[in-house]
Amino acid sequence: MDAVTLYNDIWNSTTELEARCKESLNPRGADMLYQLFAGFSPTPQSEIIDIGCRDATYAIELANRFGSRVLGIDPAPIHIERARNKIAQAGLADRVRAELAGIEAIPMADGSLDMIWCRDMLNHVDLPRGLAECARVLKPGGHMLVYQTFATPALEDGEAARIYAAMAIVPQNMREDFFQATAQAVGLSITTRDVVSSEWRERWAEEGSTALLEDLLGVARMRRSETTLIADYGRERYEATYASCLWGIYQMLGKLQPTIYLLAKG
Repeated sequence: MDAVTLYNDIWNSTTELEARCKESLNPRGADMLYQLFAGFSPTPQSEIIDIGCRDATYAIELANRFGSRVLGIDPAPIHIERARNKIAQAGLADRVRAELAGIEAIPMADGSLDMIWCRDMLNHVDLPRGLAECARVLKPGGHMLVYQTFATPALEDGEAARIYAAMAIVPQNMREDFFQATAQAVGLSITTRDVVSSEWRERWAEEGSTALLEDLLGVARMRRSETTLIADYGRERYEATYASCLWGIYQMLGKLQPTIYLLAKG
């Protein structure tokens, strides 16, 4: 295409296209995870584990929605401290508890769990060991919900290397084919694959969230003041913060693809 064609024929007749781009595609929100989990038919008798529970927000919500008993595990001591405080504040100590542990060594007996909730943490772990542990602790016929972000071909090698190093990500865990093969190898069958892509981010923006704009401004400001910020806070903290800002932006650009998997133990 030459410049005359661009200005005379393309950009001179894009008013309808521009209008179409401003129309919502009715993106789904994060609450869809609970709706999908409800398909496992959890009950007050169900034993559920939230792997990588952070501050127990999701464990508490699972207990409130379904009345189930929930164990949250996380390898970060600060997360367990916050989780226990939040559980106590919610008055749910009889149904929700938090323990310091990682997915590679789940502190539960073989075949003791009905369901597993695993949101946005598999990027960091020994995936073969972790999913094997999930298969071990699930009862026959048990279910697992996984929300995981994968790289797409649009993520360039340099971009990938930078964010993986900054965010303690295991590179092969960002490959969807590796996840699928690993799950199946340990006896977890894939019953549902649902590509979220940029939907949640679109939904938040359409509802008025300024998070994406803040991330864009953060990247711009950090890039322009890189030398000073690194001198003040160190390279590791700088890179982790910079990559965190890029994470949502890359989802909007299609470089990263959040995807939901529902798995079952045969």
